[in-house]
Amino acid sequence: MKVNSVTVCNFRNYGDFSVSFDSGINVLCGKNGIGKTNLLEGIFLFAGGKSFRGAKDREMIRFGCENAAVRLNFDTGGSTNELEARLFRGQKKQLFKNGFQVTRLSEYLGLFRAVVFTPDHMDLVKGAPESRRRFLDIAMCQSFPRYVALLSEYNKLLFQKSACLKSEAPDGLLIDIYNEKLATLGASITKSRRSFVARLAKKASEIYSDMTSGGESMKISFLTQAGDADGSDGLAKSYLTLFESKKESEIQRKCCLCGAQRDDFSVHIKDRNAKLYASQGQQRSAVLSLKLAEGALSEDYTGDTCVYLLDDILSELDRNRQEFILERLCGRQFIITCCEDTERVGGKVIRPG
Repeated sequence: MKVNSVTVCNFRNYGDFSVSFDSGINVLCGKNGIGKTNLLEGIFLFAGGKSFRGAKDREMIRFGCENAAVRLNFDTGGSTNELEARLFRGQKKQLFKNGFQVTRLSEYLGLFRAVVFTPDHMDLVKGAPESRRRFLDIAMCQSFPRYVALLSEYNKLLFQKSACLKSEAPDGLLIDIYNEKLATLGASITKSRRSFVARLAKKASEIYSDMTSGGESMKISFLTQAGDADGSDGLAKSYLTLFESKKESEIQRKCCLCGAQRDDFSVHIKDRNAKLYASQGQQRSAVLSLKLAEGALSEDYTGDTCVYLLDDILSELDRNRQEFILERLCGRQFIITCCEDTERVGGKVIRPG
């Protein structure tokens, strides 16, 4: 997979801007604040369906404008494709594939695949569970279109149940109906996540071992409120039992306390919790291993390489880790942002702004 060009209009700080990329290394170089990360954000819209910075669609529209557009031209599977996203302040974004509008996100995600690295991804080790769930969901949505629809349906039901719990007089029977549906959907989501994390853990552990020359080990464990229940039926029963036991507490506290939305995974280095006991360098190596494993799994599942987007990540790494990641990504297209010192990286230098 290769990005040929990206064109933006009224996106973030850009009016009209277009840039083309080479097949190997591309370096977006320049001072802070000129919009380097904004271009990566625009590219990633087509991989993750949303901003990797957590911004709402309207927040990516240039100040003083009512709409924005991003267009991506890329090669995959021997053909050239064009995707476009049109953003609006007062309505949902519109998505297009080769000139035709796509109405469902599940038909869109997976057409273009990318792995993004940012300094904020340290949250995969140091942060709250939602950071790790977001990481899993974005990675899985790119490789498994059915997962997109499953997750969307679950979140819709979860929102409805939450609204019911927050009402003045929650309807117990209606909550039971929501719980039955959430148990079934949640079981499918947790089963998919558990399987994905098992493969991710194997890849990431191998990469971490290579990065430390076999001197350290890393272990990733999937965590779920459904416990050790196996298979969709077993997980659904476990969730249903959990929902029933927490029903009164949820009504009293007016919020959802359990379900697949609480799934998580832990990272251990040398058998110790990396969040609590690992050094900054060990945590950074763990995050790099997870992101590289994400890309490797994507390639395994689809049979095609993905594009790597590195946002000021090399400046955060020592020389050994820089060389490791550049060597690991050899033969793939990646787009890097940096302020200076591009000689060590090589490749095509692009100066936006």
